[in-house]
Amino acid sequence: MILSLLSVTLLASAPTMPPPSCQTVNRQTACGYSCATSLSGVRCASTPYGTCRMFHGEVYCFDPPFSSIHHPPDEGLRPECKAVGGDAACGFNCLVAKGKVACARTPYGVCREHYGQLKCWDPPESVIHEYGSQMPRPTCLTASTSIECGYDCKADRAEVKCAVTPGGRCEKRDSELICFDPPLLSHCSHSQPPDPNEVRKPKSQRQEEKPAETRQTEH
Repeated sequence: MILSLLSVTLLASAPTMPPPSCQTVNRQTACGYSCATSLSGVRCASTPYGTCRMFHGEVYCFDPPFSSIHHPPDEGLRPECKAVGGDAACGFNCLVAKGKVACARTPYGVCREHYGQLKCWDPPESVIHEYGSQMPRPTCLTASTSIECGYDCKADRAEVKCAVTPGGRCEKRDSELICFDPPLLSHCSHSQPPDPNEVRKPKSQRQEEKPAETRQTEH
């Protein structure tokens, strides 16, 4: 009886995942989500959280990493694709500059341009699991032609170093840049993926997750 109640509880709490679809173009078949086609073929995202776009006759697809799926930003998890000239990229916080385009892999990443170089940086997955939507925005710092991104960045004339966690610290001692990141001590576990429709919404519009109620049956 306990196992039956547990099964009902898990089924009740599991979000409704949309079924994948399959498309065929020029004898090429692809299955998945948000499929997009071009004259040469078809591609699909692997998860319902992903996206696909067609630019310059080629299809580009992107799926967010699991950390971003389980910890969507307050404004909603909405990956994008952008193109300029013959270049295209998909992800988050995309930057178009100097005839190039680049995107971060997570909504907590940043992209910057420096001396014609487009650099994107994302916090590690473990850091996103710990901080979630409260993740502080990383910054980028430059020195001469160098550019680095992260937290508490420090620079000298030609070098930049940054911590990789919000709790990290960097210091300049004499002619050396030193960074330290404390270990992440919390543990994050997930039993069910979130509803794809809900994570796309701003936090204020999402439905609150309510634990499934179980009823006791007398024998």
